[in-house]
Amino acid sequence: MSARAPDTALASHPAKAGDAAARAQAGEIPARGRRSLGLAERVLLLTMGFVLITITAYYVTRLANFRESWLRDWFVTARAAVADYDGMSKDELPDGLARHILGSVDAKSIVIETPGRRRVLHAAGPEPQATVAYDLDDPPGLGGVVDALRTLFGDPNTIVKISGSDPLINGHVELTLSQKPLYDAMWRVARTYVTLMLLVASAWTFALWAALWQMVIRPVRRLTSNIIAFGEKPQVGQIIVPSGRDNEIGRAETALAAMQSTLAHELGQSKRLAELGMAVARINHDLRNMLSAAQLISDRLATIPDPLAQRLAPRLVATLDRAIQFCQSTLTYGAASEQAPTRRAFDLREVVRQIVETADAAGSGAIRYAIDIPPKFELFADPDHVQRIIENLGRNAAQALQIQGPCGERPKAIRFAAIRTSAGLALIEVSDTGPGFTPEQMPHIFEPFHLSSREGGSGLGLAIAADLVARNGGSITLATAQADDFYCGARFLIALPTPQDARKP
Repeated sequence: MSARAPDTALASHPAKAGDAAARAQAGEIPARGRRSLGLAERVLLLTMGFVLITITAYYVTRLANFRESWLRDWFVTARAAVADYDGMSKDELPDGLARHILGSVDAKSIVIETPGRRRVLHAAGPEPQATVAYDLDDPPGLGGVVDALRTLFGDPNTIVKISGSDPLINGHVELTLSQKPLYDAMWRVARTYVTLMLLVASAWTFALWAALWQMVIRPVRRLTSNIIAFGEKPQVGQIIVPSGRDNEIGRAETALAAMQSTLAHELGQSKRLAELGMAVARINHDLRNMLSAAQLISDRLATIPDPLAQRLAPRLVATLDRAIQFCQSTLTYGAASEQAPTRRAFDLREVVRQIVETADAAGSGAIRYAIDIPPKFELFADPDHVQRIIENLGRNAAQALQIQGPCGERPKAIRFAAIRTSAGLALIEVSDTGPGFTPEQMPHIFEPFHLSSREGGSGLGLAIAADLVARNGGSITLATAQADDFYCGARFLIALPTPQDARKP
């Protein structure tokens, strides 16, 4: 049944089936039952083809050279056999002597022409007529290849006429003979050449194939296998390790490793977001009910005559109101959307003072807080957003100091400072005496889920702070801390608009 499932699915969706057939016909996907040649097979066939073409070209040119050399040697041999005939006064020799001379060189006839005289040497009967003529004084060039193939695959009993000049007698010599001896000699050489060339071609093909396998095919297969494995399971452990080659394949491996690292990181964040969304969906309803009950309790706290309770109760109520609102509209990060900021002018020092007072009360004075913000230092932003930004940065600094401790012999301390720049912006600094960030962490600190200063943390504090700063028209950066500064740990700089900057056209 499982083997027929794909066919059934396609049959139930004619559009999909037609689309798959069109893609298969276009070559995008292989047709069923037909396996296309891989890169290794194609390279091997291409290599063998080039080797065979090269060997064939060399083979036929060697045969042509052998044929021409054989004919010239035959011509010289025949000329030497009738050397004594040149001095005789008769134009023709007796039949017995003529047959003896012609038989010694396997010729049908020999004609010697000198100025004013033509002498013929042939057996009794009419002079044989040749069907193929070859002039040694006119080299055939590429035509010799055609003549060699014609001789090799033609009639071995074909009559051939060989002619050429002879400087010793200042004349011209013609030989008429059967090409059977040449035919037999060329086939012996052809078989020898074929045997040797096949051995050379095999060794050449093997060596070239081994080189291509080592330099091209094997690295490409490694790339392909890694891409397939990473596509099936995109995890950090599946990222390719570059081989360090200084060529195109090595650069492709490096680029692939970088791309896979980025993709694995993004997929990890997406997975965390999906898990966070599932958790929110499960706890949202119950958390809203618990916060509503806590709000009722906080209302009762406002009636306690304790001065500290009188100051903190309204802030607790406001905090619970915000928490209930967040639960009703889902979380601030992930699939949920953040509400647009409601910007107005407000006193930054008062907001920071309330945050420090609450944090100092929660930490029982374990951390020293410093506020270096001028009185009536106004910002033009959403005060709720700015409070959350400062709370996130202060909470992260406090957690780092509690877990990892301060740098050197310094006390646990956090400072909030602010100044106005010449451009009309407010520059807010949040710094501490903690260990700070390592160079490897610094490029990724504003990415969600990248790191957390405590076990069980979500790694969202800095990401949420950066998002809220951007929504209010500002920017946040991690400044380089100096080792000799008192606040030598993490040092965040936040630029936000002021009321004066907001009034500019």
